Amino acid sequence: MKNTKILIFLIICLTPLVSFKKALTFEPVVVLELFTSQGCSSCPPADRLLSKTISNAEANGKKIVALSFHVDYWNYLGWKDPFSSKQFSQYQGEYVNHFNLRSSYTPQIVVNGTREFVGSDEKALEKAIKESLALESEVKFKNLNALFNDKKELKVTYELVGNCDKCTIHFALVSLSETTSIKRGENAGLNLTGHNIVKQFISIKATEKGEVKFETNPLPTIGNRAIIAYLQNTYSFKIIGAAQLKLN
Repeated sequence: MKNTKILIFLIICLTPLVSFKKALTFEPVVVLELFTSQGCSSCPPADRLLSKTISNAEANGKKIVALSFHVDYWNYLGWKDPFSSKQFSQYQGEYVNHFNLRSSYTPQIVVNGTREFVGSDEKALEKAIKESLALESEVKFKNLNALFNDKKELKVTYELVGNCDKCTIHFALVSLSETTSIKRGENAGLNLTGHNIVKQFISIKATEKGEVKFETNPLPTIGNRAIIAYLQNTYSFKIIGAAQLKLN
């Protein structure tokens, strides 16, 4: 009996301690990335759907963060989109490779980095949002602040809670609302309104805290600008946390 007790004691002492620490989880956040163009006749319905989704989310208190990236590859059709950027086209190209698509297209919407479909498909968007809101986020922005420094640069500081290993943080300076009178191209004669239009976009390797600086130009007008920050797994492309800060 004595030997049995000694054996049990040795087994307990020599057995490696296993940590069952529960991973941190936070309130669900849905990130919508719309790739669009003022030079594409199929894009206005998607722009309107994104605007409607933003309004509904604000009215219902849902944590939905939306961005509108204007690509530049339709500019040759006769109208140069003033918000378009080659950088945004290249960013969309990363999703094209990730989803094994044949090519880029507009309007395209990506939800939390894990699914994509035509940006004007309201039923698909509603389904994707509902399913995403049922999943908790893995990272929370403890702090997200923005101030203009002496050089009139917009400095954004942040602090995270949660595991940010193998992740990228994207920072977008957005114009909350812009209306453009289209003079030429497929949408000639229309006045198009977009929301949360990305004006500047910075991506950095994720750390627990840090800062980025936006250039003085282009800056949205006072009272019409916000910072959107979101954390994305560099390999799976899954977006695991996000925050939005409206600027005065």
